Amino acid sequence: HVPDQLFDFHEPCLGHSARPLGNDSMGTNCSATMVEGSTCVAQCKSGAVPNGVFMCLGSRIRLKSVCPGEDSVTIGNKVLFTLAAVASECPSPEQLRTIFVDTLKVNRESVDGVFCRAGEEVSLSGNEAIVAGLPTAHNLIMGGELHARVGAAAEVLLPR
Repeated sequence: HVPDQLFDFHEPCLGHSARPLGNDSMGTNCSATMVEGSTCVAQCKSGAVPNGVFMCLGSRIRLKSVCPGEDSVTIGNKVLFTLAAVASECPSPEQLRTIFVDTLKVNRESVDGVFCRAGEEVSLSGNEAIVAGLPTAHNLIMGGELHARVGAAAEVLLPR
């Protein structure tokens, strides 16, 4: 049984939503629909190798790809993260955002694009089952994006 709280994972990513950066970009090599975990890149008019990749994660295109050419482009202003856990169901998006804000000790405005996917069912040990009130739970993959304030580098987002 997959929990009703599963969100953002049953839909593929739409490749046309990947927006390449830089004045040497002429589109992407992204397919029309992208499966979870697939990647694609910007295509450069000059034939240069693009910097960065687009990734389908949580039914959303994440990260950036750029062909800068003569212009200057900053793409390092966020951190994409995933966490694994075992629980009976995925938290709601609002609960998940609160969990990440509290755990990572960051401003609420810094957390965006949260997602959760319930995976395979797992048996709980005797004590865990008693505490949970259930004999089984699900492996969860949760994550999102941490955005730096304008002008800050991505490394300032996470505590040392």
